[in-house]
Amino acid sequence: MRKWKKWTLAALVAIIALCSAPTVPAAFAADKVTAFEPVTLSSLKNGQSLYKKIGPFVTAELQMSEEDAEDVTVDSFYEVDLGNYPKGYTRQFIAFVYNYDWIELVLVATNDDASKIKLLDRASASDYGDMFLNLAKLDFYTNENYITVWSQAPFSAYQSEVELEWAGDRFYFITHEYDDPTARYYEEKAKLLKAKDINGLIKLYNEVDPFYPGSYVELYTLSAPTLKLAHQMAQNAAQKKNVKTALKYLEYGLEQYAEAFGTWNYTDGTLVKKDIAGSADDYYLKQRLNLAVYVGILNDYAYYLSLDGQNKKAKLILDNVVKLVPDRTVAYLNLADVEWTLGQRTAAKAHYKQYWKLLGSKASSTAPKRVQERMNAK
Repeated sequence: MRKWKKWTLAALVAIIALCSAPTVPAAFAADKVTAFEPVTLSSLKNGQSLYKKIGPFVTAELQMSEEDAEDVTVDSFYEVDLGNYPKGYTRQFIAFVYNYDWIELVLVATNDDASKIKLLDRASASDYGDMFLNLAKLDFYTNENYITVWSQAPFSAYQSEVELEWAGDRFYFITHEYDDPTARYYEEKAKLLKAKDINGLIKLYNEVDPFYPGSYVELYTLSAPTLKLAHQMAQNAAQKKNVKTALKYLEYGLEQYAEAFGTWNYTDGTLVKKDIAGSADDYYLKQRLNLAVYVGILNDYAYYLSLDGQNKKAKLILDNVVKLVPDRTVAYLNLADVEWTLGQRTAAKAHYKQYWKLLGSKASSTAPKRVQERMNAK
């Protein structure tokens, strides 16, 4: 997102002096003596007195509703210097105000004490649409007779940036651009997901922190496919004995899924079925993984943790897995192996026996040799 810098004249002069710059920067090419930094009306000594004249004038000229007029305060106004003053006027003020279903930029001129006020122009939309999206997320700067305004929609990264020129008779539209960095983030994520580029996805995640992700449907629609891809790539890495890579992939996928569906406590062993399956009134219920699929991925994650020597973490997750899906046979083997490694032999024996029981008639031919040895160990 663009970072807006408002430099004071004093700071500018200090920088120029330190750098021994021979000329004033282009943004301040006008006479340094008359360069003017916008200032809120409320910060002026006589701001309240000026507002009592300018505020009612603006609300009347714009024929604002009573409700909208109540929202216009002294903090709505800024003193600016865009030049091109009408004869007999020495000051300029702007305000951004809600007026029915849109936001307007209003420019007025006054004499020194605002006993004379003239509406110079107002602006709200260009050929491309609304110029200003939200008063709560709006910033601007001026450069001679130009004003550039940035604003962002409520609960969204969708933003507008417009540049206007005050030419003495009216505002002239110079440029107007819309952008949505979060939408662009999800577009890129979808492309990488389609290409099965897990490393590209992780790189994107590490480099971009999207704004208001919960306001975008893609947070929910892309999360399960992302976790499935991460699981697939983790399995491939584990088969090649790249356990740390497998863990990196799965941790990325599990975190992406948690961002959408709130399953953050997958690491501490406290997930319950509702955390995974959701409830009937969840808006994105169909975008969730079913319980069996998610728990299967969680089991594999714990197994890779154990291969990496992180047995305490693995045990927390595996204990949770067998509570969530008590008939998941392989989870008991993984849990028993972890407990055996941790020296918890009584618990390990019990879980080896449960594993053996769930295998049924196939136990003697299917179970690893260590299972029977450990069940019978003294």
